[in-house]
Amino acid sequence: MIVEGLKLMVVGMTTVVLFLTFMILLIQAAAKLTKDVTARELQAIEDEKERLRQQREKEKLASEESNDDIVVITAAIAAFEAERTAA
Repeated sequence: MIVEGLKLMVVGMTTVVLFLTFMILLIQAAAKLTKDVTARELQAIEDEKERLRQQREKEKLASEESNDDIVVITAAIAAFEAERTAA
């Protein structure tokens, strides 16, 4: 009875090990077959990140320029009001 249980255990564990080994080989084969596609996708992602970074920099510069305009307009209004109250 114990010997039959041990045989069943060995057969079951061997089956699992063989199945997992076969699955690992299939995953590695799929990785090798899709290597070029994955590289293109990664490059596209990097290009998109770079484009977004450049766009954020442009928006930041535009925002800074608009802030400069606001500062100039505020200074002009303050000077006008100071002139008007002084007169």
